[in-house]
Amino acid sequence: MKKVFYRFSTLLCLTLIGISFGCENPFEGIEFQFKDPLTQATLHIQYTDANAGSRIKTPPNLQVAVVGEDARRIKNLTGGELIKPSSEGFLGLAVNPQDLPSSQDPVTVTVWAEATGYLSRLSQWQLSTPDNVTTTVPLISASQPPTGIAASQQDHTTAAHTIQTAAINGANAQWVLPQNTTLSTIDGQYARGETKTTLYYYTPQAAPTYLPNNSIRSFNGVGQNGQKLPAFIFEGLVFFQLEGFTREGQLLRRTSAPTEVSVAIQPNKRLLNGQLPKEGDSIPFWMFDVTRNAWVQQAPLRLQRNAQNNQLFVKTQLSQLTHYALAETQDICEVGPTFRFQTNLSGVDILYYAKLVDASTNQTVYETYVNLNNGAQRAFSGMIQRRVKLQVFRANNYYGGDQTTPIYVSEPVDLCDTRTINAPISFERPPSKVSVQLDVVCPQGRQVDEAKLPAELRVQYQLVGTDNWVDLITIYRTVRTVASNRLEIGKRYRFRATPNPAIGWPFTQKDTTLQQTLYKIDIESDTFCK
Repeated sequence: MKKVFYRFSTLLCLTLIGISFGCENPFEGIEFQFKDPLTQATLHIQYTDANAGSRIKTPPNLQVAVVGEDARRIKNLTGGELIKPSSEGFLGLAVNPQDLPSSQDPVTVTVWAEATGYLSRLSQWQLSTPDNVTTTVPLISASQPPTGIAASQQDHTTAAHTIQTAAINGANAQWVLPQNTTLSTIDGQYARGETKTTLYYYTPQAAPTYLPNNSIRSFNGVGQNGQKLPAFIFEGLVFFQLEGFTREGQLLRRTSAPTEVSVAIQPNKRLLNGQLPKEGDSIPFWMFDVTRNAWVQQAPLRLQRNAQNNQLFVKTQLSQLTHYALAETQDICEVGPTFRFQTNLSGVDILYYAKLVDASTNQTVYETYVNLNNGAQRAFSGMIQRRVKLQVFRANNYYGGDQTTPIYVSEPVDLCDTRTINAPISFERPPSKVSVQLDVVCPQGRQVDEAKLPAELRVQYQLVGTDNWVDLITIYRTVRTVASNRLEIGKRYRFRATPNPAIGWPFTQKDTTLQQTLYKIDIESDTFCK
């Protein structure tokens, strides 16, 4: 693979057309060595604080290690051996280009992550094609977990011990492991080396983010007698998870003997019949089977009452480390209507706010964002049967807008209706586009050498007054002008760019009020010339 050396020995400035900014060259005399990042079987992993309200975005002192049987096949994004997250928690990985995954020879990418004050986490991805993966891995702070989540993690020991979560509204979970309890993988391999056990307690409101498939919906549930169940949605009292893993990359799924778990119920949580649960009620109990990727119904559990604090709880013996749900269910429409948008938009890279409202009460049933480019489609499935209207608004997912006056309202449609419905929407003024252009200025008599340019240059923006960087566009070696609808004229932004986010963001632009629809990244350097 060709290496590209960038020596910033001349002035490097980013400018907005029509406005000049003085800048000093912070890279004078420094040689940067960039290699074009790999483009097949890559993983772009962003580690972040799971608490969206936390001032901390990147867990401090983040350490990662690629582990497991396939670790030898994993490189960094440029094919090197150094595996290290960026200061902003970004980790770029790639399967060795000489050893790409296939259906006959898949690759399991396993990453151990730990940070000061956070629960350690083992994440695993199965790659069976050269497709790329972009994902976010939230880490939970031991002292400031997200709302609705309590978690406790311990180093596993064969001595008798108890793991107990903090209480949420007076309710928590407890996991008792008797002496000589050993842990094993799904295929019977015993845990080797440093081992962590974790107990998670999720309220029904927080659960969807952390349940398998990130959903409380099930399309392939299994009944107590092994029969496939109709699609359903959980109406849960409580969700919890038992977890075990080793630093060597083993996901542990079983305990050598049953362990006792007690889980308290959130107060004032009502059953589907509208009644408050009471002592002696029998509640459906579910286990997630990782081998079948399905929720499997277990024997129901009876609610008990704690005489000391009057709290309702359930107690049971468990030997599988997975997710569990104490929950009633409601049937849902496995397949629903599809809306095909007929608009005067094309190539728009923002999404528009939409919601389903009950056709009788006009109450909001579901909120989302939809692609309104001409011919784009949006299917709605996995919802409780009712008649609804689709409303679409001018507000978008980047800079907001009017969410009160719809620009389109459909006729009432049943959520179990499988038709495709045409949705005509016309914009008097399509959203404005801002073009971003990479412009290399060469000395007189020389011209740009495309082979020396980065294969791609990723550009992000930050609205001044906020602390979040947002993906804008990617400029390519041979396509150096790209347009986007994600910026607003008159707003004040700062910009940054990089050929590879794993090495940081070496190109930065000071605060800029966007006044025109063409933004230029001007690089004055003969490094890129011939």
